[in-house]
Amino acid sequence: MSSEISIHPVNTPELKKQFLEFPYEFYRQDENWRAPLRMERADQINPKKNPGMKGLEVQFFLAKRNSKTVGRIAAIKNNNHLEHYKDDTGHFGYLDTEPDQTIVSALLNAAETWIRERGLKKIVGPLNFSSNEELGQPISGFDTPPMLMMPYGRPETQEYVEACGYVKEIDLQAYIAHIPDSYPHPEIVQKMVDIVEADSTTKIRHMDKKNFMHEVKTAMTVFNDAWSDNWGFIPFTDAQITHIANDLKPVIVEQFFWVVEVEGKPAAFALLVPNVNEAAHGLDGKLFPFGWLKLLYRLKIKQVKSGRILLMGVKKEYQKTKLGLAMAAALSANIFKQALDRGYHTVEMSWILESNKSMIRIIKLGQGKLYKTYRIFKKDLH
Repeated sequence: MSSEISIHPVNTPELKKQFLEFPYEFYRQDENWRAPLRMERADQINPKKNPGMKGLEVQFFLAKRNSKTVGRIAAIKNNNHLEHYKDDTGHFGYLDTEPDQTIVSALLNAAETWIRERGLKKIVGPLNFSSNEELGQPISGFDTPPMLMMPYGRPETQEYVEACGYVKEIDLQAYIAHIPDSYPHPEIVQKMVDIVEADSTTKIRHMDKKNFMHEVKTAMTVFNDAWSDNWGFIPFTDAQITHIANDLKPVIVEQFFWVVEVEGKPAAFALLVPNVNEAAHGLDGKLFPFGWLKLLYRLKIKQVKSGRILLMGVKKEYQKTKLGLAMAAALSANIFKQALDRGYHTVEMSWILESNKSMIRIIKLGQGKLYKTYRIFKKDLH
């Protein structure tokens, strides 16, 4: 390791402030960087504010050249993951660095050492802090900005990580649909929508915001069932679900949240969230003194023109059945129609496991195109 690079555990309020600030300083001049809200970023790494940190041991690190911060990383021991998978795996996340192999090597070495000291034999990442939050290193699609809650990164980072002995664990994909191109629906999509509408035991509806918390909890029960066999899955806890509901409530639109019921029981759902990154662009992540007024105006008055299908799930008993595929198609079709009526031009569907062939097929039938890929890396620790 170059003598110019030093690694510092984040163990003071000042170093934590530097850890949070680094991406804003480093990426500020990047055309496609979209600064997340600073308040939200601070809450994410605060165990008192983020219930997703319960059961985690985390150590943040900064890389410095002399006194200047040039990179950051987090080492994570996720006891929830270890209890679920029993695979002796630790994780890294929050990897942002200047384009320098020496810096990346030093940061990853710090995370590996910390994880190895805790008796773990493998490291996987990036995850912030689990598959229920942002994850993946962008490896394609650098010509457009990320949507909300999707990570940002530079193309060269993949090469630097691989040079440290990491290989592919799995790829996550993001698809984009130009909404006007989806109308009229392709015949096969309309046939699937018709299957749901013609089934007397099946009902499709948008959420009832008067019963907001109940609707969210119901949907997340479906999600926990639907995703239980997927890579990296960790069930959302009740505390996490409540936290998510409270965070998203200000931006959720009733007509963007659809549920399918079979014989009166929830079987599938999908949620589109307006792309807050579009509304927050140019605020540098700051809501004060006047950023909140601009954000509110852009979200509620001017309105954004893009969104992301953030959550979607079909219960396992219906997966790989004609009705299950039809429900997924009908949910997407209803969301797209509502987005079209509100002047949206693009909807992102992410993230999708590269192995989820049935969902990818439905997305492509709806004119969705692969436009970004995010990689999860792994490395055995000896």
